Amino acid sequence: MKIDKINQNYSAPRLQLKNYSAATKQHFTGSLKNEIMEELPDKVALKIMDKFKWLKGEIGGILITALGTGAVAPIFIAYNPFVKAPKGATKEQKEDVENTKKYTAMRQPVSAVLAVLIQTSILKPIDKRLEILFNNPNYAKNLWLALDQSTLNKSSYIEKQIKKDLKAQGKKFENQKVFQEEVNKLVKAKEAEQINTTALKLKETGKIHIGDRTVDNKTTAEVINKIIENYIEDAKNLKTSDKGLEFYKKRATMLVNNEETFKAIFEKLPKDEKEIANYLTKEISKRNNPDVETILNGIINTSEHFRASRCQRTLERIETIKTTCNGNFTPETYLGKMKETNKAIDEIIKKLNDAKITDFSNVTEEKIQSVIKTLANSCHYDESDYRLNKKFAETETFQSNTSELLKKIYKDITKGYKNVIEKRYKGFNQISKIAIGLCITLPISCTALNWVYPRFMDLFFPKLSGKKKDDSKKVENGGGK
Repeated sequence: MKIDKINQNYSAPRLQLKNYSAATKQHFTGSLKNEIMEELPDKVALKIMDKFKWLKGEIGGILITALGTGAVAPIFIAYNPFVKAPKGATKEQKEDVENTKKYTAMRQPVSAVLAVLIQTSILKPIDKRLEILFNNPNYAKNLWLALDQSTLNKSSYIEKQIKKDLKAQGKKFENQKVFQEEVNKLVKAKEAEQINTTALKLKETGKIHIGDRTVDNKTTAEVINKIIENYIEDAKNLKTSDKGLEFYKKRATMLVNNEETFKAIFEKLPKDEKEIANYLTKEISKRNNPDVETILNGIINTSEHFRASRCQRTLERIETIKTTCNGNFTPETYLGKMKETNKAIDEIIKKLNDAKITDFSNVTEEKIQSVIKTLANSCHYDESDYRLNKKFAETETFQSNTSELLKKIYKDITKGYKNVIEKRYKGFNQISKIAIGLCITLPISCTALNWVYPRFMDLFFPKLSGKKKDDSKKVENGGGK
């Protein structure tokens, strides 16, 4: 419905929210996801594609390439219309050309199988070894600091360590799913512990500590600037666009002008969520009120799990609108209050922009600490300000408690640096495997192919292979008569 689409347009796509109940999280991650999937026109194709998500990554890339090499390429080689016998060629010569094309085409599937076997058998050990080198403190401390993940481990490394520990402890689980859920919980706990410890040291010293080493201030400053950009984006997402202002002004008028009607309807709301849609549809038919119809249709078109809460939030929204206008609602007054909120957010955005570090060559720990405090002050709001409190209360980016904000900012910077390391490592990992592929994997693959292919053809396609041998003998004998 149009209203739902507009609501989505003015939502904050990456804004961090807090205070979600466990039930709400379950709906968003479980049942709601399934319901949305069922409503999509291409749900069958999407479900099929979802089953192949395991093909993501390098192994998937190898398999897909091998499929193209082994199954598709041979067709174009064997039936290449541009390779044919010369004009006036005999039947034997024409047949020889066709056999040569087929013989060459069969090289592709053999090459594909060998590529999969060799590359997959080499890639996994490389990944495993590199991960250990840069995540185990005993090794990482002797390598590049820029790739040192020993303090802020990769999730996959932590997961392997936890699985190893659980098996060593001899813990038993009901099934594999329960085991993996426990592992995931412990991984998150370990990651949070590492973030908290590193963030605390950053707060104490103004530097990011990785083992016994510290990250240079320039890199820390760059991470801080990235965090500031994220906060600015969050603030922009909280602003209401010009179209949104008109939409919410009109919507507020619909709600407030029909407050008593909505109260009467929602007072008799069925307890069974499945009955709410039918009930609201009947209520619409009883009234010749397009505004009431618009609001109720918006609720009807919502997932049945959220219809009851939407009704409750509709009444809460009416109270919010009236309070925002100090009890004297008019469309223009409400519009003015929304513009005031936008102006306040613009001021926050300006403060955040001004807080960015520009001189990277002379960044000190004191400067870093000063900027962090400025960020906390910029993202702080007075909860006695009703308008801002309603706008910011459910976000993590903007809070009324400066002390909690500071803790969050230090953690955000730590997480930001962890992302930087992971991106660097990913690039290094890919370059390393390309180099290993060129120097080791490719020569091994070519050598194996040259040895396996003629023997494979002799065994499974002796006719094609025999003709090649006959031709070779003819050439050795001087060719022809």
